[in-house]
Amino acid sequence: MQQKPYLALTAMLNSFPQTAGNDDLTMQTYEVVLADVTPQAVIEAAQRFTTGAVHGQNRTFAPSVAEFVHEARRIASVLPHRGKKALPAPSRLLRREPGPDERARMCLKLPLLQAAIRNGRADLLAEAERNGLAQLVALAERWQVPVSEKIWSQVRGAR
Repeated sequence: MQQKPYLALTAMLNSFPQTAGNDDLTMQTYEVVLADVTPQAVIEAAQRFTTGAVHGQNRTFAPSVAEFVHEARRIASVLPHRGKKALPAPSRLLRREPGPDERARMCLKLPLLQAAIRNGRADLLAEAERNGLAQLVALAERWQVPVSEKIWSQVRGAR
């Protein structure tokens, strides 16, 4: 293990009175289990435990080797993403509110879909959908699905 991660680990362990003065065997254990973790992640994990910044950590006792390795690996998984530009917040423009005409069509399409499932004829609904609102209304009448006045006015306005 490089000098800086070793110092960070020693400082962390010495900051907890129950583990102060750890022996070489403890450090060798850390060295073996952290062999695949970047030095930066080891240093940051040690700093986070020393300052009490790890969620759920015991602030009286030093972390177990397993707890420390888990935090170091978590940090290592985040390191490649640091410095990358964050995605922009979702724009209100991306999520468009349907207008009243579109809302009325949706109120027709849902009962039509339920009727298509009930009748086993989703193919007829798909065909009517491709052919426009007048065909949807005709299918609704055939399947006895109520059609709102708003939809009737849209059909009349399209003629």
